[in-house]
Amino acid sequence: MIMELPKGVVLLDSLGDLQANNTNPILVCGSHCGGNRDLAKHVNNCHVKVVFLNNAGVGKNQAGIRGLTHYEAEDILACSVSHNSAEIGISRDTWQSGIISHATPQAKAAGIKIGDSVKEAVIKIAQIVELIPSTQNDRRIDSYSESEAKDNKADLKKQTQTQIDGIDVTVTDSITFLNESNADDIVVCGSHGGLSAGHYAQKRKVKAVFFNDAGIGKNSAGIKSLESLTDAGILACTVDCMSAEIFNGQDVLTNGIISVCNQIAKDRNIKEKMTVIEAVKLIL
Repeated sequence: MIMELPKGVVLLDSLGDLQANNTNPILVCGSHCGGNRDLAKHVNNCHVKVVFLNNAGVGKNQAGIRGLTHYEAEDILACSVSHNSAEIGISRDTWQSGIISHATPQAKAAGIKIGDSVKEAVIKIAQIVELIPSTQNDRRIDSYSESEAKDNKADLKKQTQTQIDGIDVTVTDSITFLNESNADDIVVCGSHGGLSAGHYAQKRKVKAVFFNDAGIGKNSAGIKSLESLTDAGILACTVDCMSAEIFNGQDVLTNGIISVCNQIAKDRNIKEKMTVIEAVKLIL
C-alpha cells in the first residue's frame, strides 16, 4: 500500500540516508533527535527546512533532544516526538503516530504545540515553509553539490580505534559512519538499537556492536534489531539511555551499562547491568 504524503514531505528511516539532492523541505525521520552542529549543518545543506525526529527517551543529559539547539542555530524548524508514541528508526510510524514532545522556538512560533501529532504539525507549517526567508546560507545551499555533501558527511564520520585488554574496538557516534573497512570490527556506537541501525550493522558485516537503547520505547523499537542481528551472526547489546548519551560513542564505551543482550552475547556470558568494557573483554 502506497502512503500518500503532503507535497514537500519526505520520510526517511535514518538521517544517514539524507542526500544532497533532496528537494523536500519537510523531513519526517525515524532517527533520534540528538546530534551536533555538523549534523544539523548537513541537514540544512540538504535543503531541509523542517525536521521531525524521535526523542530517544531523552536520556542522559537530555542527549536525545540535544539536536534541537543545533537545528535552531541553522534556522531549521525542529520537533522531537515521544519515543513511546512512535517507533524509533521507523519514519512511517513517526508520520502516522508521532506525538510532539519537544520543539524549537521557531516551531512553537509557527503554532506547533507539545501534544500535537506530526500530521497536525505539518498542516500548521506546510503553508509557511515556502515563506521562510532566505539567508546568505540558503543562497549557498542552492549551489551545494553532491561532492560537497560527501565531504561534509566525511567530516561527520569520525571513528576512533582503541584497545581493551588487547581487544581492538572501533568507537563512533553513529553506525551510519562505518564503511567497508569496518568488516569484522567490534563496534561501540552512539546509535539507537532499532531496525534501521541493525541494517547498517549487517551491511558493514561487523563482528559485534553496542548501541544505545533509546529508552526502548514503543514496541521495544529501541532494541528491535538485536534479534535480527542474532540471525545474522552478529553479537549485539544495548546500553541504558540513562547510562550513556545517544550519539556519543565514547560515552557508551566509558559509561554504558548493558540493558539488553542478544543470544550471541548471552552465549559469551555477557549480562544485563555489565559495563560495556566488561562485556568487550568477553568477546572472543
